[in-house]
Amino acid sequence: MTGINNEGHLAEWMDKMDHYAPEVLEAYKRLNELVLRNGALSRKEKECILVGINAARRYEKSMLYHTKCAIDVGASLDELAEILSVCILSRGLPAWLEGMKALAYAAKYIDETRAPKVLSKHNGQKPNRYSFESLDDCIHYYDNMFGTLPQWAKVLLDYSPDTLLHYTNLRNANLSDGRVSRKLKELVLVGINTAERYPEGVRIHTEGARSCGATEMEIAECHLTAVLTAGIPAWFEGAQFLRNE
Repeated sequence: MTGINNEGHLAEWMDKMDHYAPEVLEAYKRLNELVLRNGALSRKEKECILVGINAARRYEKSMLYHTKCAIDVGASLDELAEILSVCILSRGLPAWLEGMKALAYAAKYIDETRAPKVLSKHNGQKPNRYSFESLDDCIHYYDNMFGTLPQWAKVLLDYSPDTLLHYTNLRNANLSDGRVSRKLKELVLVGINTAERYPEGVRIHTEGARSCGATEMEIAECHLTAVLTAGIPAWFEGAQFLRNE
């Protein structure tokens, strides 16, 4: 659970909550347990989503804690690197600069615990062999994904076509299947935008996740996972994009 240090002792905030509101602490611990259990998404997938959310929000303490948890349930360094690189699409280079701290922590923790270590530029995400060379290629990419060219892409096409071309190549490379599936990468982006209560981002990446085969329950569990780090407003934001099955 967020807030327990490596020795298993209560962190200061939990210690104080236990002192002032022990029933609230118990309720939080139960919520944490329910949300992170294996369901439509695995515990490992949920921990990876939380690593990505907290890197994007630049919340180092929670990012490092969930990095540890992700490794404990089987995540490799390669998988974490792919999760963190995806954050660039939603929150730019600062998310990666924050995420580098998670990778450094993960490498040290893996060495100390002798957990499986996988990190190689050749063994992780394979280079994307197809690079968009024209704006027509970009338009076709978005048409295939969304059925039309999104409004944000139309505006870039009109005012900054080079940006659209280079961004689409970055997007295509980061969202390709690798050690981490494209579906989970889209769900990481759903989680980031849910946590930050940015509805357009939630909508875009919910559509992307569905296009990769994500179920409504997987998307719902992604929103609930975001609640653990961003509170109940994350659920309010995400729920509006869920379909009744």
